[in-house]
Amino acid sequence: MTTQLFDLSGRIALVSGASRGIGEAIARLLAEQGAHVIVSSRKLEGCQPVADSICAAGGSAEAHACNVGSMDDIQALFAHIRTAHGRLDICINNGATNPYFGHVLDTDLGAFQKTVDVNIRGYFFMSIEAGKLMREQGKGAIVNTASVNALQPGPMQGIYSITKAAVVNMTQVFAKECGPLGIRCNALLPGLTKTKFA
Repeated sequence: MTTQLFDLSGRIALVSGASRGIGEAIARLLAEQGAHVIVSSRKLEGCQPVADSICAAGGSAEAHACNVGSMDDIQALFAHIRTAHGRLDICINNGATNPYFGHVLDTDLGAFQKTVDVNIRGYFFMSIEAGKLMREQGKGAIVNTASVNALQPGPMQGIYSITKAAVVNMTQVFAKECGPLGIRCNALLPGLTKTKFA
């Protein structure tokens, strides 16, 4: 366990894309601060070891598979959260994809659709479901992992950069409309990070 930065005791936190990389680090930090963390990613076999490791270190966590590109998975995840916990205090939208690296003119429909489904539609509906729970509570926090590419597109990363720009705008929309409900909405814009997509 690391130094206590703030007290999240009794809070329920959901982190998507948490089986490795940035998402795993966020999940571990939230657990170290006392939150019960729902470690989520596409495959349970990726999430479970992270949740087990958090518990072994004295934290509280559970694993739940969810492909954020699937509406069925998103709805199943939030049905579980509502039934098992009845609340959600923190939602970290971190699951993302970047299947295409190349000239924007050569982007194929499959890569375009997959990137949009996960990076835009997934974040949007994860935020909606989280926001509905938080509206009932009168408080909560939604944090979206965007990218510096949202502001300055990376070469040969066209569709990824476009979706991350959409995430920044989406965050502003949710902040404006959900702020009065007691729901904070913010975006992180990390630079180049040595990580794998979960």
